Amino acid sequence: MARKTTAELADAVEQLQARLAALESANLAAGTSRAPGPAFAPEPFWLLDRLARNSGPAFERDGVEGSVAYGGRVRAPGTGELVWQVEHPVPDVVEADLGAAAAVLAALGHPLRLEILRRLLLGARTLGELQEIEGTGTTGQVHHHLRELRAAGLVVSQRRNDYAIAAERVVPLLVIVAAALGRSLAGHGAPGD
Repeated sequence: MARKTTAELADAVEQLQARLAALESANLAAGTSRAPGPAFAPEPFWLLDRLARNSGPAFERDGVEGSVAYGGRVRAPGTGELVWQVEHPVPDVVEADLGAAAAVLAALGHPLRLEILRRLLLGARTLGELQEIEGTGTTGQVHHHLRELRAAGLVVSQRRNDYAIAAERVVPLLVIVAAALGRSLAGHGAPGD
């Protein structure tokens, strides 16, 4: 590919700016301009329609095909603002090391650990604050649960006795809990559900 001159690059940028301005004007004229924030498509299966367009070697292997996606926007005292999304080809999920998944699910398999995660999400940080959870038992028991959550990569500690949910784990944790709660969350979904 030949290198472009400064004048050619400036012209290309100018053309892109003009196209962007035209698109923004068209959106404004059509009334589709909106404030920043999550968008919910009017189609009831917007996510499934998007996933159906994925095809090719990454998404098809040995009779298994498709992809799964999840994401979210979270603002909480213990996390600040997070925006996160991911998509995985189903063949990769099916062929993955399930031992790693089992370790995370086992760490989540205790009600007190889930409560610790909830409290961390809501802003608790210290061992003392976590010790206030009803039924936590001794400080050693809280340390045991934190050790399990840390071993699974769900909780991090910046300093001694100062804990937080790992930022890249916040949305996946909420997705797992929401999926586990299933229909008990019915009526609280996004438009189009």
